[in-house]
Amino acid sequence: MQYRPETKELISSIQDFLMKDLLPKLEGDDLLSYKTLVSWNMLGVIARETESSELDSDWNRILNLNLKISKLEEDYNRDQFSNLSRKEKYNVLFDWNKNLAKDIRDQTEKNIGEDLKPGGKVWNFAKNQLKETLSISNPRFQT
Repeated sequence: MQYRPETKELISSIQDFLMKDLLPKLEGDDLLSYKTLVSWNMLGVIARETESSELDSDWNRILNLNLKISKLEEDYNRDQFSNLSRKEKYNVLFDWNKNLAKDIRDQTEKNIGEDLKPGGKVWNFAKNQLKETLSISNPRFQT
């Protein structure tokens, strides 16, 4: 749902820096090398935890909006979704987003898009997503 680097990607970049750039320069300093490796490992734990919670948060937002874009919204309540593996959660969200894009195209082609007009459910959803993305990627962005 986001158009910004995901938390996992950002953490992965820091992990790469620690292992590829910093660790080789710490050769001979066993304590700092150890602390760098421990930090790298902790970042991996954080990435896995945040990825799962972000997917749950996205699904909760979708259910709260009650857009009824896809049968997936009926198939997976909050508890069912949270019991899925990370890969399954990702696939459900990916499929839901494909359905959202198809729904927008269909409504646009048929010119029946009440939800696409300003103030409509889909319009507000897309607008809020854009605001969230811009506020994170550019903190000086004013809504």
